[in-house]
Amino acid sequence: MKQKIIIFIILLSEIVNAQKIDYHLYNPTASSWDIVEFSLYDTTGHRLLLKETIDHKGRVTDLEFLKDGKLINDPLCYLANRVKFEYSENKIIETLYHFDQPLLATSCEMYFQTVYYLDKAGYILKTESSAKYDFTGIDKDEIKKWKEWIPEKIIELDSVGKNLQVEYYYHSSAKMNGTYPINRNYKYNDDYYYGNEPENFSILKGIGKLKN
Repeated sequence: MKQKIIIFIILLSEIVNAQKIDYHLYNPTASSWDIVEFSLYDTTGHRLLLKETIDHKGRVTDLEFLKDGKLINDPLCYLANRVKFEYSENKIIETLYHFDQPLLATSCEMYFQTVYYLDKAGYILKTESSAKYDFTGIDKDEIKKWKEWIPEKIIELDSVGKNLQVEYYYHSSAKMNGTYPINRNYKYNDDYYYGNEPENFSILKGIGKLKN
């Protein structure tokens, strides 16, 4: 009897922690990644695929931009070829990588991680972005300039005229179980997003789910 209970607990744990993998067709552009088609039924013959890992709650946890089955090795400096998402109560943590290394501010002038703080309804209250540096061979005066130019942390609050959104959710079909978190003062502008479909439809659908 005890053995059956243990087996049941193991099986239940596997079900609870089950992940889904989804593949999307994408193209690199002069400045970004462009989704061509979400949720490919057949990936045969496609060299460029975005692999999306989705947790048991329907939330994206990993985005991997692949070329011939491996992380694409020639992205623009400020574009991540892998993005990881973590979730806790009223918080989304987004971390940008080149392979297994966080994006460096000293190389790409980018923040490697952003924490999105949500209110109880799921709207973004504020974001907190953090920078990592490689100061090898850089003197103290130059280090000071870097930290003034790209501070170690920057906080953005919900305010009129400012759109807050989870940056790489743009490339995800799952997002946060279909929801696209934004701030309450968010004003949709399709000119902001590269390309049109299927991204824009996915975003508008996700915003609609948040508001409902």
